[in-house]
Amino acid sequence: MKVAVVGGGPGGLVTLKFLATAHHFFDIPPLEVRLYEAEDEIGGTFVARVYEDAEMVSSKYLTAFSDFRLPASAPDFVTPAAYVQYLRDYLSHFQLWPHVRCRARVTRITRSRRSHHHPDAGGGGGGGGGHTVEIFTSTETGGATETWDCDAVAICTGMHVLPRIPALPGLERVKTVLHSSEVKTRAQLGEGTHVVVLGAGETGMDMAHLAVTAPTASVTLCHRGGFFCAPKIIPVPTPRGRPLPAGARPNKPVDTSVASLFDTAYAHPRLQRSSLLWAAYDFWVRKAHWCISGTEEGPDQWVGQMSKERKHLDSLFMVKSDRALPYLSANHRSTSLLNRLRMRILNVPLRPHPGRTISVQSWPSHIDSSGNMHFQSPPSSSSSSSSTPLLSASQAPPPPPPSLIPDVVILATGYITSFPILDHGYPSLSSASVRGIYDPSCPSVGFIGFVRPSIGAIPPLAELQAQLWVLRLLQHQEGLVLQPPPSPSPSRGSSQSAAKKDDDDAVQGYEMDWRLHPRAGYDVWVEKRGVDHESYAYQLALDMGAAPTWRAVARRGWRCAYTWAMGSNFNTKFRLVGPWRDEAVAEDIMKGELYEVVRRSGGLVYFLTYTLIPLIVFGTISLSLHAAYGIAALPGKAAAGVRRASGCANGKTEVAKTLE
Repeated sequence: MKVAVVGGGPGGLVTLKFLATAHHFFDIPPLEVRLYEAEDEIGGTFVARVYEDAEMVSSKYLTAFSDFRLPASAPDFVTPAAYVQYLRDYLSHFQLWPHVRCRARVTRITRSRRSHHHPDAGGGGGGGGGHTVEIFTSTETGGATETWDCDAVAICTGMHVLPRIPALPGLERVKTVLHSSEVKTRAQLGEGTHVVVLGAGETGMDMAHLAVTAPTASVTLCHRGGFFCAPKIIPVPTPRGRPLPAGARPNKPVDTSVASLFDTAYAHPRLQRSSLLWAAYDFWVRKAHWCISGTEEGPDQWVGQMSKERKHLDSLFMVKSDRALPYLSANHRSTSLLNRLRMRILNVPLRPHPGRTISVQSWPSHIDSSGNMHFQSPPSSSSSSSSTPLLSASQAPPPPPPSLIPDVVILATGYITSFPILDHGYPSLSSASVRGIYDPSCPSVGFIGFVRPSIGAIPPLAELQAQLWVLRLLQHQEGLVLQPPPSPSPSRGSSQSAAKKDDDDAVQGYEMDWRLHPRAGYDVWVEKRGVDHESYAYQLALDMGAAPTWRAVARRGWRCAYTWAMGSNFNTKFRLVGPWRDEAVAEDIMKGELYEVVRRSGGLVYFLTYTLIPLIVFGTISLSLHAAYGIAALPGKAAAGVRRASGCANGKTEVAKTLE
């Protein structure tokens, strides 16, 4: 079978890896795989769209792929350059470079008239036959176009390619307008300039921080409906907000802090699909933020409040970049008696903002003929929601400035996802109803890396998507039966016994609630493919039979069990069992690198609110539900046993009569 992978970012590389090594896990011939990358080197957005001082907002523990890790010496959050080097090392480690073609831009994908699947394929060609991929390869003297016929195509072009340019009347009157993808250094922003950043997501925050730490005259950040800043590392609160001692270790990354036991693993399906889990997390997170900083949106976020209708963790993307926060909140912190009393007990250390601030405004309505930027009216106080007990008149949303003539406008407005290379009649991303990966009528076309988690990372989710898609592709195209190839070592037993062992060691699949929810007329799944990282990862593992049971984990020792129960859904957990299992590697990583980060408590307040209390509360509810449903099912099981026994007795009677 021949498969084309379009795109050399993390999603494309990990898809290539599981395609190119599939014959190591299943009794099939090697696949012929080619990866096409339009740029000069692999890395995708981590090469093409990076800027000065950029840093990953997901930790190395969650972001790294399941069986090849970032160096132990690397910091918790690496730079894009370090991550791209990791991707290069990944290709070298698994000997994937021969499959990669850089400077090869895919210009068109059409249906081919013949399919190149193997003659004994049980799937009939993969939902509509083969595909013809047209590629333009750049050379020093020009370039050449070629075509390649294949049986399946993985679309891994990424979510950050085509800039989204908002319709803002008069924008052409601004001297310098840059999309965030064009911003590389502070020098581009000039000296003594008035900079306006449109967009308050993670990139918008980074752009505002670049601007306020450059020799600019003023910086203004504009948002549409508020933002919720949950930084990638929650600051450790101290009495009166005193700075931590010199050399003190920072808190553990947020994306490693969820105890997956009873959050996803062994959470009763009724509880997991109910609103109770989300409601409890929403309450705990917002109130924990209030306790340590006086604000619900995020630690020390005193501006950019969201409406009550919109502010719920099940329907928003948390902003994990917080370097601009000290400049945003300066001069807006409450001086109320309640807040002063709270700060005496506990507060996050306040970071300096050397004589600079960032103004926060609502979205602009237009730019007039004189170059003045006008702003939409801010939401009324009745619809906004924040730490209301602490807010005073001084913390109300600021009125628009009487006059703001921007010299530079930065559009941190995201990207449009589109697939102009696909011919008419191909499935679309919206029709990819199987976990957002492929259209069930056409499993030979997979969309990998097109979901966005609230807290988490796209690359590890892309790895799980690739595993599921390749598995389904092989089942459809090659008639694959889910059992491993014959074991090379007699000591490991037969493939049949290994398959039976996997069945016993994997949690049976069921449906989970993994999409982010629509609220206040905005559907974050439909608009931005928003998912909950923990639930989506576990759902994909369940679909593959790769979510280990507690017995399977317990057999591997207490360190492995502790990491499994008290840590987030790291992909390595799902390599202990299942079709892509690599037990020795997975066990070593879980007992070593991942155990070391999971065991870091992050301090008593953090450990209680983010890990221990949810584990105890949801564990009690789930165990009670499991017990109640188990007891309720006993009469049915007893009746079924009686029917089976009766059937056996009747069968024996018939045999006896026949013998007579």
